[in-house]
Amino acid sequence: MKLETPSFGVLEYQEKAIIHIKEGMLGFAGCKRYILIENEEIVPFKWLQSIDDQYVSFPVIDPHIVLRNYTSAVTLEDLHNLEIEQEGDVIMLVVAVIPENPQNATVNLRAPLLINHRRMIGKQVILTNSSYHTHQPLSGN
Repeated sequence: MKLETPSFGVLEYQEKAIIHIKEGMLGFAGCKRYILIENEEIVPFKWLQSIDDQYVSFPVIDPHIVLRNYTSAVTLEDLHNLEIEQEGDVIMLVVAVIPENPQNATVNLRAPLLINHRRMIGKQVILTNSSYHTHQPLSGN
């Protein structure tokens, strides 16, 4: 399958690579299907690219790279909805904001994205009782 995007050009992907986010990402409820783009030039970042809207993509990163002892209190309902059977089924990512000056980059530790990589379903969760910030600086951690 192919998707033409303004940011990445033409992307080729397979049906089994599509991550289904039933409720969409915050502010993007209409975008429910995504692919994860990995590129050695931007490691440790990845891009979450919408299949439903080629103009929607998010830079994402593993929150443990930003904050080594990052933990999230995910509800049993969320685990059930994602069909998580064991800890190894889940990948956790957070959305980054990378402005013109990369030194000012931040991540949203308050709303991690959980992906069951075995079932290719995901959900962005809001951590309501958390001291994490929505604009946690990347530098100086």
